[in-house]
Amino acid sequence: MLAILCACSAPAPLPGSAGPAEAVQDLAAALQKGDANTAWILLSTRTQQAADAAAARTRSFAGDAGPESGRAMLFASAIPGRAAEAHVVSESGDSAEVRTAGDGGGRVFRVVREAGRWRVDLDLPR
Repeated sequence: MLAILCACSAPAPLPGSAGPAEAVQDLAAALQKGDANTAWILLSTRTQQAADAAAARTRSFAGDAGPESGRAMLFASAIPGRAAEAHVVSESGDSAEVRTAGDGGGRVFRVVREAGRWRVDLDLPR
């Protein structure tokens, strides 16, 4: 009986449930693995809507030859990166700024909490 209990492990936490720095790290890991579904889940609703709108604009200009969705547009040709080290620079309520380590001092990401999970909020070109 004890062996059965020990063999069961707790399920992995949902992407973005641990904290803002972990959401950025999880996004980088998903991109590194080519996991577009997890990467998409880790983007804020605002970013997803902006990506879908940009994909629709591209299709209208290209005669429906463009990407079918924002997810396809953002991740179809994503170049896998490397694992990201990230730390919270500031956090207030449901928003945070997270800095990644890297060449040139890294990058700062805005991260927002939506429905209890942290998601990366990107500024996409309009």
